[in-house]
Amino acid sequence: MAPTSLPADKEYGEIFLDACKSGNLSQIYDAIASGRLTPYYRNEGLVLSVARGIQPGYVEVVAALLAAGASITPWVRNALHGEDMQQDPAVIRLLLDHGLDPNATQSADFEPSDSTTQTGGEPLLNFINDPTCAREFLSRGTDPNAIGPCGETALFCALESANLAIAEVLIKYGARLEPNFLFSTMRLRWREQYTGIRELMTKFLLDKGVDPNQAVSEEWGTPLHLAVFQANANIIKMLLDARADRIAISVGRKYPNLTPEQLVLAMNGGRDLSDKWLSIISLLQS
Repeated sequence: MAPTSLPADKEYGEIFLDACKSGNLSQIYDAIASGRLTPYYRNEGLVLSVARGIQPGYVEVVAALLAAGASITPWVRNALHGEDMQQDPAVIRLLLDHGLDPNATQSADFEPSDSTTQTGGEPLLNFINDPTCAREFLSRGTDPNAIGPCGETALFCALESANLAIAEVLIKYGARLEPNFLFSTMRLRWREQYTGIRELMTKFLLDKGVDPNQAVSEEWGTPLHLAVFQANANIIKMLLDARADRIAISVGRKYPNLTPEQLVLAMNGGRDLSDKWLSIISLLQS
C-alpha cells in the first residue's frame, strides 16, 4: 500500500495553497514543477486558481495545474463562475478542453468526489454573467434550457439579474422565451434609485415577440392586471402595444373576475380617481 503524504509533503502543500490564495505566481510555479505536490494539493490548488481565474496570471496557473494532472472535481465546478461572479473565458475553455462536461452542474450532496459529469445540481450556465463565457459553454453543446432543482433556466436567471447581454446570447443558442417571464421582469427589485429596470427587461421580452396574452399567473391573472396593480403606465402602454387583451377577466387570486379597468375602480374603492388613475383608465380605453 502506498504511503500517505509525509508531514514534509503536507507542509509543502499547505505553503503551495497559501501561494494560490495570495497570488504568489513564482512560488506556485515552483511548487508545480517540483513534483512534490500530491493529487490532493494539485486539486485544491486548481479550485483556488479557477476561483481567481479573472485575476492576472491565473489562467496560466490553471493551465499548468491541469497539465500536471489536477482533476476537475465538484469543487472546481462550484468555483467555475469565479469570485465576485467574474471569470476569464480562457479558464472555461481550458476546463472544457480537459474533460469538463458542458452539461455538468454544480455539485450535489450525493455525488462522488471525482465526478466530472454530475447532473444533479444547478446548471453551471445559470451562474455565468459574462456573454463570452456563456458562449464557450453553448458552442460546446450546453443545453440552454436545462434546469436544476430550483427549476430555473439560464435565461430566467439572466432576466432576474437584468443581464441583457447574456439573455441575447442564450436566445441565439435556442433558449426558450416563456410568456410567464413577463411576471418576473415586471416584479424585478432594485437597490437605491430606480433606473427603469422593470420597463427595460419587460420591453426586451415584448420586442422578442413574447405574447402577453399567453402569460397566466395564479396570483395576478394577466400581465396587464399586474401592471395596473403597480400603476405602471409605461408597462401598461407596452403591453397594450403588444396587443394585450384590455378586457381580459382575471383568473388570479388577488383580484379575480375583474377586467383591468374594473381593477382600477376596485383598488380605489369608489373614491374619486386621481390624475394618475384617470390616465391609466384613458390608456385602457384608448
